[in-house]
Amino acid sequence: MNAGTILYIPVAQAEGGATVTVKGQLYGPTLKLDGTDITTGTAVTIATDSTRYVPLSVEGTGSLYLTGIAIDYTAGSPAATSHTVTVGPNGQYRTIQAALDANDSSETDRLVLKITPGDYREKITVTKPGVTFANADVTAKRAVTIRASYYSSNTFDADGKFVPQDEFDLGTNKCATVTIGAGATGFSAYGITFQNDYNVVDHTAAGEQTPAVALNTQADKVYLKNSRIIGRQDTLYVQGAGNRVYVDGGYIEGTVDFVFGDANAYFAGTELHMAAFAGKNNGYFTAANTKKSGVGLVFDRCNLTVAAAYDDDAKLSLGRPWQTFAQYTQVRKGDGSSYVTGVDLGTKNSAYTDTSSAVTYLDSTMSSKITKNRWNVWTSKNQSGKSVDVTFHDDVRFAEYASHDETGALLDPADYKNVVLGSMSALDEAQVQAKRAELLAALGFGSAAGQWVVPDGAWPFAYDPNYSTGTDVQPTQPGGNASPNADSAAKADTMPETGSAIIAVVVVAVPLLVAGLALVAVRRNRQQ
Repeated sequence: MNAGTILYIPVAQAEGGATVTVKGQLYGPTLKLDGTDITTGTAVTIATDSTRYVPLSVEGTGSLYLTGIAIDYTAGSPAATSHTVTVGPNGQYRTIQAALDANDSSETDRLVLKITPGDYREKITVTKPGVTFANADVTAKRAVTIRASYYSSNTFDADGKFVPQDEFDLGTNKCATVTIGAGATGFSAYGITFQNDYNVVDHTAAGEQTPAVALNTQADKVYLKNSRIIGRQDTLYVQGAGNRVYVDGGYIEGTVDFVFGDANAYFAGTELHMAAFAGKNNGYFTAANTKKSGVGLVFDRCNLTVAAAYDDDAKLSLGRPWQTFAQYTQVRKGDGSSYVTGVDLGTKNSAYTDTSSAVTYLDSTMSSKITKNRWNVWTSKNQSGKSVDVTFHDDVRFAEYASHDETGALLDPADYKNVVLGSMSALDEAQVQAKRAELLAALGFGSAAGQWVVPDGAWPFAYDPNYSTGTDVQPTQPGGNASPNADSAAKADTMPETGSAIIAVVVVAVPLLVAGLALVAVRRNRQQ
C-alpha cells in the first residue's frame, strides 16, 4: 500500500469491543487506524458499538507491505466444530493436498486431516483457516512424514535479481516442503514430521549446504504438538510480524539459522538439535529478524543438543541477528556476488529501520559445545574475503535466563565474560516463573481481547488401534528410509509449486466479510 491509500476494514457490532492487528512492514510512512497512529504487529482496541468500516490509512511518504489484518472480538465466540477426512493409501484421499483442495475449513468449523502413518512425498500449501494435520496414530510412534526436496541457491544476477538454477530452485520464500499461507489462521499439527530432503537425504556433500526450508508458517495462531521439523539450513521459517506460533514439545533439527523469521514464536519443551554437515564446523541455532514491536523467538525449558561429529573447536552459537544491520555500502559483481566496501556501525541501515532481532532462552538446557561467546554478530565479506561485522548492535535483543548444563547445574554468568550482543542472567525459581508469565503475556497468549487461547494439546480424535499396529518406530530419521535413488525419487513425487500465496483479513468469532490481499514474496540473500 502506497502513501495516500486508505483501506476500509469491516467490523461488526459486538459487546466488549475488539482489537485490530495490522501485520506487515512499514517503509517510511505513518500508519493510522480510525485516525490514531499505530504500529504493525500491535493489537489496537477499537469500539464496536455498531457495524461499520474502520479506515486504515497510509500517510506521509513511503509504503506499507501488508501481510494481514486480524480482528479479535472480546465476546460472542461461537463453539468451534470440526469435520474429519482420512488421508492415506486406503483413506478418502491419497494425498494431503487433494484433501485440502476438496474440503472447506474455517476457525469455527475446522477441517481435520486424519493421516495414516507413512511417507507423503508432496509439496503442500495450506491457504484455508482452521486446518489440522493429525497423525492417525495418536501415540505418534509410527511417523507421518511429509517430505520434498526444493531449495534456494541464492544465485543472483548483476542487478540483484534471483536466478533459479533448475526447476527445484525456488528461493527461500517458496522452497518449503509445507507452507502455511497467511490466510491459514489457526493451523495446527499433531505428531507430524515436516522434512526437506535437500541436504538431508540428497545433496549432502561438502560445499552443497544451502537454504532448504521444511516448514514455513505465514499465518497467525499456528500450533504444533509433538511434531518434528527436519532440515539443515533454514529449517523452520516463522514469518509475519505479529503472527503467533506455539511449538508444544517436539524436535527441530538443522545446522544454520534453522529457526528464523519475524513472527512471535514460543517453544515449550522442544529439542533443538544441531546436526552435522560435511565440511562444516560451525552453526547457528537461530536467525531472528523481529520487528521492534515484536517479542521474537522464545525458547522455554528447551533442550539444545549437538551432534557428536562436532569437535571442541566447533563454532556453534545460540543465534545471529538477521537484518538488524548497520548502514553499509557494497558492490555487486557481474556474477551476482557482492562484497562490502564500507560500514558505519553507528548508523542503522535505512532499509531495515524497524528490524530489532529478538531471541530469548529461558530455563533451557545448553550443550557444552555452544560457544562461550553465546551469540554471533552478522557478517558480510569484504573484497579480500574477510568477514566484516555489519550488525547494528543497539537494536539486538538477545537474552539468556537461567540456563543450565546437561547435568542440570545452572550456568554462572560470571564464567561467561565475553558474551557477544546478548545478556546472560541467573534467576531463581520465582524469577523464572515471573519472566515466563511476562513473556507469555507479551506474546499475546491468554483469554483477553486480542489474545489467543492456545489449544490444550489434546489429540483431535480418540485412539484408534487400527493405526497403531505393526512395528513401533520413532518418527522418520533423516535418510533412514532413503532408496539408492532418493534424489530422483523425492523430486519425481513432489507436488508442483503453485507460485502463489493468499493472505486474508482474519475475523475471529464474528462472521464478517473477508478481503483477500496479494502477498508479495520477499527473497533474501542469506550468508551460509
